[in-house]
Amino acid sequence: MAKHAGIIAIEAADVQITAAEIEADGQPKGPPKFDVVAYTGGAMMVAGFDLPVVVDLNGMKFGRSLVANLDHESSKRVGHVTAKNKADGQLRLSGVVSAATPSAKEVVDSASQGFVWQASIEAKPDKIVELADGQSATVNGQEIVGPAYLVKASTLKGFAFVSHGADDATSATIAAIAAPQMEERKMDPKVKEFVATIGLDADKMSEEQIKQVTANFYGKTVEAKAPVASAPDAEAVELKRVEEIAEIVAQEREKGQLSEDKISEISAQALSQGWSTAKTRMEFIKAGIATQKTPHAPKERSAVNEQVIEAAICMVGKLPNIEAKFKPEILEAAEKEFRNGIGMKQLIRMGAEANGHKVGSGEITLETQRAAFGQLPSREIRASGGFSTISLPNILASTANKFLYQGFNSVDSTWRRVSTQRAVRDFKSTTLYGITGDMQYKQVGPAGEIKHGTVSETGYTNQANTYGLMLQVTRNMIINDDLDALSSIPARLGRGAALALNDKFWTVFLNNSDFFKSGNNNVSTGGGSALGTADGAAINAAEVKFMNQTDPDSKPLGIMPAIMLVPPTLRNTATRWMGSQLIITGSDTAQGATNVYQGRYRVESSPYMENSAYTGYSTAAWYLLANPADLSAIEVVFLNGRDTPTVETAEADFNVLGIQMRGVLDFGVALQEYRAGVRSAGS
Repeated sequence: MAKHAGIIAIEAADVQITAAEIEADGQPKGPPKFDVVAYTGGAMMVAGFDLPVVVDLNGMKFGRSLVANLDHESSKRVGHVTAKNKADGQLRLSGVVSAATPSAKEVVDSASQGFVWQASIEAKPDKIVELADGQSATVNGQEIVGPAYLVKASTLKGFAFVSHGADDATSATIAAIAAPQMEERKMDPKVKEFVATIGLDADKMSEEQIKQVTANFYGKTVEAKAPVASAPDAEAVELKRVEEIAEIVAQEREKGQLSEDKISEISAQALSQGWSTAKTRMEFIKAGIATQKTPHAPKERSAVNEQVIEAAICMVGKLPNIEAKFKPEILEAAEKEFRNGIGMKQLIRMGAEANGHKVGSGEITLETQRAAFGQLPSREIRASGGFSTISLPNILASTANKFLYQGFNSVDSTWRRVSTQRAVRDFKSTTLYGITGDMQYKQVGPAGEIKHGTVSETGYTNQANTYGLMLQVTRNMIINDDLDALSSIPARLGRGAALALNDKFWTVFLNNSDFFKSGNNNVSTGGGSALGTADGAAINAAEVKFMNQTDPDSKPLGIMPAIMLVPPTLRNTATRWMGSQLIITGSDTAQGATNVYQGRYRVESSPYMENSAYTGYSTAAWYLLANPADLSAIEVVFLNGRDTPTVETAEADFNVLGIQMRGVLDFGVALQEYRAGVRSAGS
């Protein structure tokens, strides 16, 4: 089992300390400064790690405040960092020797005597990828060959002045301090005694420190230039340690990576054995990585997976009701990993990396696209770190289907509420037999013989066909990093499917002169069929037609109308009839008559009904229909019951930079039982 440390102490680099400018009176104008090439970007053996470690500077974040200390001891403060720079695969830190401590004096005085210091950065690893033996990756402008650990994301906490470093490619030099030698210092015996009681060495104190302590002892006010170091209270130090460890434990519980038993075990050891906060963090990280590690590297330690990337794309596309599509932890991970949103180029690069392709930082090339879709010949694939658990085609298909569904549902869906839907297994013509016939129960005779009924031989045929369309995410969209294309194009494909279904449905339904006709006793014509008739005579006439329908045995059908289907011109009229309690008519008619039709039918309306592109369109004709679950005038069949379109994604043609998306819907529409409706011509 590999061993890992927590805080990475990478000892490196070129350290320079320069003296402050000297004023006319010979005194230094300000504190000394340091300049550190803290890391040269290569692989190093680091304490606690069993393989060489490389920190990816592109993934390094800086902590809120960066502190310099001596030998990685937090109590041995030296100064603070004022400037940091990541360039040319190196990390450079500059700052001020600002701490009024013996450690700061030791660093400066040793440098003035020619001692060569080195630097050791402290970085908390947030994401680690292991390179297997022989695998390679380009990090910090250098090619790294495994076995090794790549720290893909980290947080810099600071650095330490040390006497020996681990990075042989760097050196540490400190310029001699040019400040003049201080005169022999004198201290009041009482003050000296006081200094000894608080744990300070009077002989090692600076002149400024002596002035400050003397002023404090006698209660005088002296302009403060630097705090005087004091011996820490042991009880306070221990209390602070316990509080910091408790905070670390709480953070580990929030991560949910380790079991409660393991967290409790490490916490108990940290408190009982006097571990520092750094060691405690190391042990938690060590335990976490051991939990994730598998025998076959590389394995991505990031929270990023296909669902997280899908959620990030849906966030950019502003998918409605996104909370219902993804679990809260997936949305949280997407927001954390892609704070500024995910881009088209980034997505393609991630897909290429997942397939082992070495990706540069420039524009997306045809080769990168082919690698992202797994089309690159194996001889060209080079191992690298990256996202080993994602498939770009899967991500695009899953995401596209979500936006496809949104586009599909944005179009009028009246067809769904006035028809029956049925699944078919293939594209052959299918027949559904009607429910009419001699179905009435007969009295059982004395001998207990049950008589046979007869099933109607009337059959209704239907057949599914394939409808589809292909659109492309173009080269310009990719170069412009237009991730919105991954939401807008599928939405258009979804809308296109709904338009095709509506077009077919209303073409069949409205061209109904051979379906609604006097021979079928299901049509009402003349002036009395107009829905706006004040006394409701048109509704009454349609009801009578419907309710007088009979089975083939000439007995009542026994099914009641349930839906009033009207064109947009009549929608308000129908809504008033179905919603009003009273009917107020002209002065020559009795006022306050009760509306007997209130709430009797569900009103449905579609713009297709009065569109002149369709045979049989009308602004006046309207229909009474049975509940489709009881008896349906029209039926829609879907292959395998899939009543929404699907989308497939693939890279564009072999020599074209782009992504193709193809939407497909298999359906068929046919009129069924004429007894299930009555058409009122309205004129």
